Amino acid sequence: MRFRNVVINIFTSGKSLSYEKYKEEKVQESGVSDYLLRYILLNFIHIFGSVILIIFVFQNITMKAYFDAIACLFLAFVLITDFIISRTKVPQIVPAVISTISFGLFCILVIWKGDAQGAGFLFIFLYPILTIILTGMANGIIFSAVLLAVVIVEFFVPGAGHFKYPLDVSLRMIAVYILLSGTTLVFESSRRTKDKINKKLMEKINGINENLHNIVEERTQKIVKLQNSILKTMSNLVEYRDFVTGEHVERTQYGVNLLLDEIKKQNLFVEIMNNWDTSLILQSVQLHDVGKIAISDIILNKPSKLTEEEYEKMKEHAVFGFKIIERIEADSGESELLNHAKIFALTHHERWDGTGYPMGLHGNYIPLQGRIMSIADVYDALISERPYKKAFPREEAVKIIIDGKGTQFDPVLTDLFVNICGKL
Repeated sequence: MRFRNVVINIFTSGKSLSYEKYKEEKVQESGVSDYLLRYILLNFIHIFGSVILIIFVFQNITMKAYFDAIACLFLAFVLITDFIISRTKVPQIVPAVISTISFGLFCILVIWKGDAQGAGFLFIFLYPILTIILTGMANGIIFSAVLLAVVIVEFFVPGAGHFKYPLDVSLRMIAVYILLSGTTLVFESSRRTKDKINKKLMEKINGINENLHNIVEERTQKIVKLQNSILKTMSNLVEYRDFVTGEHVERTQYGVNLLLDEIKKQNLFVEIMNNWDTSLILQSVQLHDVGKIAISDIILNKPSKLTEEEYEKMKEHAVFGFKIIERIEADSGESELLNHAKIFALTHHERWDGTGYPMGLHGNYIPLQGRIMSIADVYDALISERPYKKAFPREEAVKIIIDGKGTQFDPVLTDLFVNICGKL
């Protein structure tokens, strides 16, 4: 592990980058196609080079050229090891540099033995192309120049190689090598220039998209804020008619929010609440009593107990609320917020035992929104002073809610209310 870290540090200028980080940076820098091209070439050198070197090992052993056999065996071992390293989470530059050095040593061995013709000729001329693509222009120029210097030494310095190449062959090979290196650099430079232009265009497009996203986000926030303000104003107008301040809406919102958090904490009703947006739920809570706008002031503001007939009229506010929201929905289009609001308005006076109104639903037939709202609404009504009653102490209000478990309120939600009532 320590050796691997040292290798990474050497070939990444002291920056030990993770494989994922390096890959991400390279893909962003040069594009997916360029990264894949390098990856394919690297694997080609590993596999094809190892096979060729192993063949040369057996050929040299047959010819009793043991030094050459050992040299080829060593290079094959390096390539196979490099292939294994490339499968680990190291930057791609590490196996690329090792392969480039190994391939360069092989070319030097080919020239030194006098095999720089045929296949050996091809390997040497492939070197600058593969090196520049694998390691980049700067590193590629350095590696190609080093091999060129070694080639010149072996061609023109007496005794530097086992084989004396004719002068015209040597000059022709050096000229072709320089020509291929220069051509590769021109193509690589053009490709990189094109990549830079494409990158700048993408950055400009991304900047425009981000700006549009910010504009849309800002407009959306303004619309949501306006929508919430309108909802709050509507709910407050209703509450003021009932001699109750707008704090009733805020307190019931807070109670519903606490119950929702506790439900999520206990991992309950997961299938029902899977797609619920809490912010929309809390906004829609504000309209739970909007139907009271259709109830007579005489009934709403009566300072004494309602008669049976008046109570029946009062109970109609749940249906009126549903119809008002349904009318808004018909004009503005269906929305998740209004759908929740309709359910809150219609079902927050239903009881677990089926004796509630307006539909007499019971148990799980009552939508979860109505069951949650029922507890928050009744608790706030108990602790609030009204023209016809005094406010109950908090402890007594909590006891009334608990006593209503299984009759007025959902037993599971009642238990959750016990957990959060201290925060109310």
